[in-house]
Amino acid sequence: MIKRKKITKNLYLKEVSVKDVDYILKLRTDKSLSKYLNHTPKNKNKQIEWLNKYFVRRQKNEEFYLIFQINKKKIYKNLGFARIIKLNDSTFHFGGWILQKNTKPWIALECCLSIYEYAFNYLNYKKCLLWINLKNLDVIKYHKSLGAKYVNKDENEIYLKFNLNDYIKLKKKFKYYY
Repeated sequence: MIKRKKITKNLYLKEVSVKDVDYILKLRTDKSLSKYLNHTPKNKNKQIEWLNKYFVRRQKNEEFYLIFQINKKKIYKNLGFARIIKLNDSTFHFGGWILQKNTKPWIALECCLSIYEYAFNYLNYKKCLLWINLKNLDVIKYHKSLGAKYVNKDENEIYLKFNLNDYIKLKKKFKYYY
């Protein structure tokens, strides 16, 4: 379990806990932030139930649900969260990514870099698969701009891949953030 770990220049990753349920619900039930994600009922008990099932998956190293934080004057401020889901021994899915409203563009970049850093260099995955709602054009464009490559698409989603070598190039390009 990750209590809190500094991953990039400014950001820390902290694993979610039941104490984060109100924060998770606030972002996941915000219609503008979550319009391309699976529906989350605005029900605290159901979210706690979901988190408890997550903790079982986490114990098996099948999934990691992480909150992005920044340290401002020794106070850790939440910025959003994302999940790393194990697909097999070498491949993960990066999804469920939500950032709070009005975050600066560098925060989105550093959050993405921190997920890749953690997944590739701490969890030792070799490849990331992304599946993104076809209507979520900004996120598709964003991941492609970072080097994700087209794999396929169906009537609802586009599938992209991003591997360890892509990340090594990205890390060199954005070395300022480490």
